[in-house]
Formats: sequence, C-alpha cells, structure tokens
Amino acid sequence: MTHESCKWRSRLPGDAGLTRRTFLAAAAGVEVSPFDLSLLNTGVTPPELFFVREHFAAPAVDPLTWKLGVTGAVATPLTIPHAEFVKLSRKMLPFTIECAENGVGGGLVSHAEWEGVPLAAILARAQPGAEAKFVSLIGADGFVRNLPLDKASHADTLLAFRMNGESLPPQHGSPVRAIVPGWYGVASIKWLERIELLTTAPEPKDYVRRTRSLLAGVTIGEPVTRSAVKSTFSRPLDGAILYGRRFTLRGAAWAGENMVRGVEVSTDGGHAWAPAKLAPPVRYTWTHWAFEWKIPSRGKFDLAVRATDADGVMQPAERDSARADDYEHNHWQRITVTAA
Repeated sequence: MTHESCKWRSRLPGDAGLTRRTFLAAAAGVEVSPFDLSLLNTGVTPPELFFVREHFAAPAVDPLTWKLGVTGAVATPLTIPHAEFVKLSRKMLPFTIECAENGVGGGLVSHAEWEGVPLAAILARAQPGAEAKFVSLIGADGFVRNLPLDKASHADTLLAFRMNGESLPPQHGSPVRAIVPGWYGVASIKWLERIELLTTAPEPKDYVRRTRSLLAGVTIGEPVTRSAVKSTFSRPLDGAILYGRRFTLRGAAWAGENMVRGVEVSTDGGHAWAPAKLAPPVRYTWTHWAFEWKIPSRGKFDLAVRATDADGVMQPAERDSARADDYEHNHWQRITVTAA
C-alpha cells in the first residue's frame, strides 16, 4: 500500500496495478491501495505500506468476541473463540501476496512474514467426512472463496493472526485471515469468521479465466488459483531521466508455489538479454534482483525484465490475446528511460 497520506489516488483505469475492476471498486468506496514499488528496499513490506484490495466495505471485527466456526461435512463442528485460537500451535511463513488483478509493473503485490495456526490442524479437529472435497472460507465482509481440500490441508496454508511479528492490523484482516501460499491473494480471505466443508463447490462467478474466440465468443474456464512467475522493476521508474553512465537497475521477481531460478534484463527493447544478480530465492517469496547497467550513450532506451521459475517456465513476452478477463497479467514489464 502507499503511504497513509496517499492511500488511494485517483488514477486512470489503464494505469499499471489498477485494472478496470479495481478502479470501479475504489470508486464504489472500498479501498484499493497499491504498494509503491519504488520503496522496495527490504524483503518485508511494512503493514502501513502493504497493498490493500477490498471487495466490500471493511468490517469492524472485535477480537474479544470473535469466534471461528467450522461446519458442513465434518464429524465434529467447531466453535473456537479468539482466546483459545491464539493459544494453538502456530508456525511462521514468509509469503508474497499478489492480487490476481495486478497489472504488469503494478503495486498490488507485497511481502510479509505471517504467523498463525495451520488450517490442517483445525480441519483435523473437525474431522472432514469422506465426501468432503472443498473448504469454503467465509469472511466477515461477505467475501467467500473455496479451496480444494488438498490445498486447504497443506501444511503451509495458515489462519494468520500476526504479520511481521505484530498483531494483524485491521486493514489486513484482523483478527484472523487465511494465508494460501503460492496462490493469488483472492484465496487469502481476510476477516475470516467461518469455514464450511463442502461436498461440491458452486461455480465461481468471479476470478475465473475467460477466453474469447470468433466461433464460441467468451468462454468461462477454470478459477484463478496459482500465482504465475513474474518480475518487476522498482528502479528506475518508467520515463525516468538518468544522469551519468552507470545505473543499478533493481526489482523483484516471484513464482507462486515455485522459486525463481533466474531474472534477465534487456536494455534494447527485448532483443538481447543479460542475467541479473539475485538474492537467494525462497519458496513463496519474491527475490530481489539487481543489474549493473553501463549506459553506452545519451538517448532513450527501452528496458525489459523477465523471470524464469525453477521448472524452466519463463514469463511470456505478451499477454495471450485470447484472454477476456483482468487476471494473471504476467508478461514482460517494459519501461522507457532517457540517459542525459
């Protein structure tokens, strides 16, 4: 998120990081606050800078009266009050969350160290029935997302109540939120208040892939889940004027459930590429990269960056022209700078 003094500034719908959907959401009174990537200096994003993407008006939830309900296809329905919940065995997990609507070069992405109770431990207490296939996460704001039982039961899927070593702030889902590592932020439900085990999941109406063709028109596909490999510049900014003949290009790259294997930078519009230096990659987290650029002359330069994950999957040069939705923008970021 940006500084408190500029939580959300009116931006054109085409600006990087705010798609038409998030632009309309902000206009409707919910908060959509990107992280200012030029402030990317450390791995962890402070809560006051961490991006915010709300779907409905943020609820006011009192931790003293909060209870987690677990119902549905379970042998033992549960009601766990906050005082009991925070005493359960917990774990800490670093995880970079990206909004599925984040544009190329956009700031709807941030990183934090999350601490909470593994969802698998809660599910084990409730004893899902043999027919249970999905776990529905329901927030106090009314937003709902369904996870396959295997992802919900993964050891790294958390119900977090701490962020960067402190209590979870209200704007980030206090008192408890889901953390679904490696998946887009839409799955990490904030202000979590209820979990329901389902035998079948209703077809999602939003956050699904849509493709367009001449014969079939727009076709609805699978839900958006795993984050795609992606990279971004933090410095310089698009349109920057650089003085001198050396500049360190910087940014971050991430790869969802995977790790980043490499980042490459082009200073000639994508014709030639050179490897950037990476910080040690960690699963679920962004890794910072840097590239020492010897600027050959004055003039304009078209820069580009692309990342490859540990399985060899590389960012595409362009977005698939058949996509008819606002999700999973992970093609190369391109910027133009001027050397004075």
